[in-house]
Amino acid sequence: MRVEMSARKMWEILEKKYLTKSIKLRLHLKRRLYHFKLKKGLSIADHMNDYIKFFTDLINVDMEIEEEEALILLNSLPDEEYGPSSSP
Repeated sequence: MRVEMSARKMWEILEKKYLTKSIKLRLHLKRRLYHFKLKKGLSIADHMNDYIKFFTDLINVDMEIEEEEALILLNSLPDEEYGPSSSP
């Protein structure tokens, strides 16, 4: 049996499956946002790529992130390597 679908119908199915803008997804992304940290062994470049991908996900569900964006990135880095030093 062959099922034929229009491009529009296929797009709607994919959008429903992957781009849902539900409250549950928004809360999940918001939680990930505030727990975003540099993973041990990951380079800064890879961390920045993960950060950009993550913010793309947030934009795709119409979440607005403003000034806190830079602060979240800075807080994602470990203090001992990238934070303010204790020396003057």
